[in-house]
Amino acid sequence: MNKNDTKEKIIETAIHKLRYEYIQDFSVRNVVKALNLTTGSFYKHFKNKDSLFLEAAQRISQQVYSQIYPQIIKQEDHPQKALCLLGSNLIDFVISEPKLADFLFFNTEVLNAYSVYSSNKSSLSLLKLTLKLIDDLVSQEALQETSETLFIQIWSFIQGYAILIKNHVVVKDDSLIEHTLTELIKGAK
Repeated sequence: MNKNDTKEKIIETAIHKLRYEYIQDFSVRNVVKALNLTTGSFYKHFKNKDSLFLEAAQRISQQVYSQIYPQIIKQEDHPQKALCLLGSNLIDFVISEPKLADFLFFNTEVLNAYSVYSSNKSSLSLLKLTLKLIDDLVSQEALQETSETLFIQIWSFIQGYAILIKNHVVVKDDSLIEHTLTELIKGAK
């Protein structure tokens, strides 16, 4: 394996393991073992596990973005509809890939990117899309609420609703997503 192939294989193997393992059970040792590499070889490509986690999160974010964006682009002039589609798709992702979703939204390397105070949002495609749609909504609707506050409200609803659905407390209802976003917009005017 050449250097670039090795790094790529490490990222792919990490994502594969994260799809089936909880974050706390993940180990670099298991990744290198699966690839018949040494831990020294791992450290030629990554500073530490956190740097691998950041690259894996960026890759997963890009993959989810690539699946969702073709639907969103059709609603680009209608940010409220686009956000409803985004929310519905994110909920589907949480249901179909619960461990990857937990990793993408809650691993320590990406938590800072989701912070309203962070300047490191540009590394996650899915987050950039979400923030752009919220900015467009605030502008189009001339909302008094800041984009940051609306992001917290929308993101909290989507994640909370997804957890309820994932745990079979409620069933998914796209009209509830639309209604909730409409109410958030009314409250932000």
